[in-house]
Amino acid sequence: MRKLSYERLANLREIVIDSERCPLAFAEFVNKEYLRDRDGNWLDEIPDGQDHSIDAIRYAMMDDLLRG
Repeated sequence: MRKLSYERLANLREIVIDSERCPLAFAEFVNKEYLRDRDGNWLDEIPDGQDHSIDAIRYAMMDDLLRG
């Protein structure tokens, strides 16, 4: 479910976060990226951790995800 909700967020047209009022949430969304292997190739995996704001948004939209 984690991967599905991240994909759903990635497919949104726009995510608006006020960088002055919510600097930590802004930084999470700007800096989060997929993992890379030793050769620098992208993996289909997003590391867990330092993503509390992203998790809160994912949980809030869980009903929409489950309904399709």
